[in-house]
Order: sequence, then C-alpha cells, then structure tokens
Amino acid sequence: MKCYNCGCTLSEDDFCTACGADVKIFKRIVRLSNRYYNEGLDKARVRDLSGAAASLKLSLMYNKNNVQARNLLGLVYFETGEVVYALSEWIISKNIRAKKNIADDFLSDVKDNQSRLNNFDALIRKYNQACTYAKNDDLDLAVIQLKAVVAKSPGFMRAMELLTLIYVHNEDWNKVRKCAERGLKVDAGNTSLKTYLKEANKKIAEKENATGRRNFRKKEEAISYQSGNETIIQPLNDSGGTGGQTIINILIGLAAGAALMWFLVLPARIQAARNEVNLQLKEVSEELTSKTADMDDLNKRIEALQEENKGVQDALQEYTGNEGVISDYDALLSAAKSYLEDPEDALKASADLEKIKESGNSVNSEEFTALFDYLDSNVSAKAAEQYLKTGIGKYNDADYNGAIEDLTESFELNKESDQALYYLAQSYLKNENPDKATELFNQLISTFPDSEYKKRAEKYLNQGVEDNENASLTPLAPANEPSQADQAALQAALAAAAAAQAQAAQAAQAQAQPVIVPEAVAQPAQ
Repeated sequence: MKCYNCGCTLSEDDFCTACGADVKIFKRIVRLSNRYYNEGLDKARVRDLSGAAASLKLSLMYNKNNVQARNLLGLVYFETGEVVYALSEWIISKNIRAKKNIADDFLSDVKDNQSRLNNFDALIRKYNQACTYAKNDDLDLAVIQLKAVVAKSPGFMRAMELLTLIYVHNEDWNKVRKCAERGLKVDAGNTSLKTYLKEANKKIAEKENATGRRNFRKKEEAISYQSGNETIIQPLNDSGGTGGQTIINILIGLAAGAALMWFLVLPARIQAARNEVNLQLKEVSEELTSKTADMDDLNKRIEALQEENKGVQDALQEYTGNEGVISDYDALLSAAKSYLEDPEDALKASADLEKIKESGNSVNSEEFTALFDYLDSNVSAKAAEQYLKTGIGKYNDADYNGAIEDLTESFELNKESDQALYYLAQSYLKNENPDKATELFNQLISTFPDSEYKKRAEKYLNQGVEDNENASLTPLAPANEPSQADQAALQAALAAAAAAQAQAAQAAQAQAQPVIVPEAVAQPAQ
C-alpha cells in the first residue's frame, strides 16, 4: 500500500514513516475498497454479474484508483453487452496506470478487431431502434429487432430484459419464462429477470390449476328410463355391440355435418365475404378518386403560387439586387458626395458612375437621370484627364501594367484623346505585347489622321522599332471650378435623387410581401 501523500510504501503504523502523514483513515478506505472488490470477484465467478457490478462500483466509490476493480468492472460490462462502458473503464484504468496494466490487452482485443466493433455498433443501433418502436407502441417491430440482437449477442442484458418485459406486457408467460431463464444463465443475479420469471411461473401455475379442476360425475351403475308401461334399466358399463354402433353413428354425424357445412354454409359465407370486400374496394376507390382530384387542384394552386412568388422575387431582385435600382441610387449619391467634397478628384465619382452605366437599369426617375447626366458631363472629362496623367506617370516609372489600366480607363472616358491611345500602345509595346501595340497604332492612324503622334505610330509600323524616347507630356488643362449656380443645382438634384431613392425602397418593400407556398402534395399510389 502506497502513501497518498508521498507515494512511499506504508508500514503497519498509522502514519507514513517517510512524510509523517496520518494514514489511518486512508488504510481503512483502501481495505473497504479491496473488500468490495473481492466480493465482486466472487460474484463474477458464479455469474452473478449484476451483483458483481454493484460491488465493484462500491469499491471504486471508496478508491477510484483501484485498477483491479476498474478492470474487472469493465469485463462485467463487456460480458453484459455494455461495450461503451467497458471501454470507458479500461481507458480510465490505463490513464491511472500506464504500464503493466492488463487493460492494454483488453483494449487491443476490442479495437484491433474492426469487425467486432462493427457488430457491436449494429447491435446497439438495433437496440435503440427497438426502444423507439416500444415507446411508439409498435411492440411487434420491437420484438423483431430485439430477437435479432439477442440471437447474435445472448449476453446483451438490456435487450434481453426489454424483450422479456414486452412478453410480460403481452402476457405471453411461456416466452417470459423462456427468455428469463436464458438471461439468468448469463447473469444469475439479474433482479429484473428474476422478478419476471417468478411472475411467469405464478401465472403458468394458476392457469394449469384452473384447467385441471374438472368436475367428473360418479359412475353410476345403470341408467333407467320409462318406455311405455315398462321400466328399462341400461347398465353404464355395458360393453356390448352398442359401443361400436355409437362410434359409427358419431362418425356418420360428423361426416354429414362436414358435408352440410361444405355445401351449404361455406359458399354462403364465402360469397358474403366477397361482397363485403368488393364493397370496401368500391368505397376505397371512390375515396381515392376524390382525394386524387383534390390533390390535382392543390398542385395547380401550388404551381400558380410558385409562379406568383417567382415574379415577386424577380421584382424584388430588380430593386434590391447587386445591380438593382437601389444600388444605382446608392452609387449616384456616392458619386455626388465625392464630387462635392473634392471636385478635382473625379476618379471615385467616375467609378460610381461607371457602375450605374454597367447596370443598365431603365426604371430610374427623371431626377435621377438629370443628376446622372450633370455629374457625368462634369466628371468624365476630369476623370479622363486624371487617368491620363497617372497613366503617363506610371509609364515613365516603367509600371506598364498600371499604365495600361489607367490609360485604358482614360480612353474609355474620352474617345477623342489621341495622347491616351498613343501611350496605351506604347505601354503594350513595353509590356512585350507587340500585337496589341500594332492594333492600337493602326487605330490611332485611322482615327486621328491629324494627330501629332501619327508620324511616331507610322514609324513604328514601317520600321518595326521605336526610338523609346519618352515623348514630352502634353500639358493637361486644369478643370474649371463649378460655379455657385452649378453647386446649387447639384444640391437640389441630390435632394431629389435621395427622395426618389426612398420612394424606390418603399416600393421594393411593398412588392416584397412573402407569398406562402404550401408544400407539394404527393400523388397517391395507384
């Protein structure tokens, strides 16, 4: 026995000779734990598994580190079909004592055999399904599942107890006794099965006693009866020819009765049964036809509601989608705000206006269109100049990818800029894309015949080379500041656009009322 404080081996004294801790109560607790362990071991040897489990639980209650008790409890659980509890006990035992622990062998035997684990899993699933059936009063289905479980694992005591209990509920006492006796062979101390067996024996004995109590009349020596003026006495034990004749008469009567039943009674009953079945089939057919018609109507209503719902969703998407009307209003307000805050920085406002152009919505108001046209006429030119300026700067810094992006934006905003087209072609050339550069130089020559960059483009096309000298930048004219009248007009248009946006949001919310679509009705089986 080890000291709980320092781990040293204890002597017969009531204190630890190493650390001086008082171990008197500790020793008593350990002895109680060992006592219950020995008691559980004795019960397990005589197949009293329920009693063994109770004793081993008491042992672990006093000393949770009793590895032997925990390993034995795991074996008891495993034997009674409680595989999960068994694995839990062995894993805890392994954590308490990592080395020289027989729990390693138990865990290896179970975990290394995958087919056994799969069988355990299937049995547990069937047992759980049987419990569900039993709760729903589907006792026949529960019995089928439980029979399959106990057939593959007779030691699964929970399944055996539930199956026996269902037989008790059905008052099938012969099956109760059979199942209880079978389960007690595995767990001789199972109190539930003992109770069921006792009740079954009692009911069977009562039934046998009830059927065995028959009143037999005493044998009389003779039967006397009056025939006219004569009294005839017939002995009961007369074994003359009348006995054989009686048997023959009985047989003849039985044959006649059977013939009468066959030729008269049975045909009438068969016909009556057929008529009843035909009537039921007719009623079921009429009911089925009625329900089929109702379901067809419901399906048509569902289709109509679904179409209506789809239309409402499409209308709502037109207003609230990523490219909807409300998104256009937001972009327009953002462009106006950017332009008012810094009229010289037109790039952000131009990006917002470009989103509106790409959406292509045609349901915007007149105020929206007026504000958009005003901003577009003032912002596009400035944005084109700014993109041209930043693009030429990136070209001079050898950032040709950035130059291509900015110069493309500049030329898209101002198709009359020969300078943007020329530097865009030069950027593609420097970026090792001569085919695109050739295309843009040809576009420059054909579109701008009077441009100062025409000769440079022709020189490249004729000679296939470029002198690579940076052309002098053409000064960009500064944008004029908007006048006070323009700013006032812009403020008024901005307010009108905000009001129109609110009206559009209200309209979208009004059209977004949910349409309740019932679930599709399944067609009945024909």
